Amino acid sequence: MSRPLARVVRISRVHAVGEAPATSGRLLAAATDLFAHRGFHATSIRDIAERAGANVAAGHYHYGSKRGLYVQVLREQFAHVREMTGRDGPLPTRRVLARRPRRELVALLTRRIAGTVEVLLDPPSQPHGALMLREMCDPSDALPIIVREFIRPQMRETARIVACLAPTASPRTVERVVRSIIAQVLFYRFTMPATLLLIGASSYSRRFLREMTEHVVEFSLGGLDHVARPRRRRPAKRGRR
Repeated sequence: MSRPLARVVRISRVHAVGEAPATSGRLLAAATDLFAHRGFHATSIRDIAERAGANVAAGHYHYGSKRGLYVQVLREQFAHVREMTGRDGPLPTRRVLARRPRRELVALLTRRIAGTVEVLLDPPSQPHGALMLREMCDPSDALPIIVREFIRPQMRETARIVACLAPTASPRTVERVVRSIIAQVLFYRFTMPATLLLIGASSYSRRFLREMTEHVVEFSLGGLDHVARPRRRRPAKRGRR
């Protein structure tokens, strides 16, 4: 590399480093908004750069690619979600939870379900809820990262509580119950436009969400008690003589 060109490259890098915090932050904010409203596939790195008031090269410089920027957006948003759902501190181990009375376990499950409701439904305009919904409907190749770093850990923690509420339930039953709990909340997110028309409202009220959370808890506990109950084997039918 010639000296004049090397000098230009060094100067460019100095300017890039100097503006890094402001430019990278603007890019991240613009990408978060666009990915949440349009989705990964319908958003270009040029769209993001224009929204951020930066050039296209800046996006590649700071994040490597559109996918790299998208992954950073997801990790920022889901770190925020983990803060919201982990307000009570880290979940105790299963051995510790197993010694807790049932009412405490129910209260713990209720808080986790309420946290999921808050993340997905209150308010629905938050980027993390929109990003999650878009990944479910139109997944990108970053979905495995979401599953590995966010969804699976959240499900494992909920499964720990469910397993202590139903010690005789098999691991498969516990896993299915956890999926059913999440599915009940997701229903109100996926069907939001139709559900709002059905209840005659423009948005979910805090009272509606509180009552819905209580219903999900009650319904899930009733179902858990049923599926975890040992089933009696029916006596074999005798053949006709």
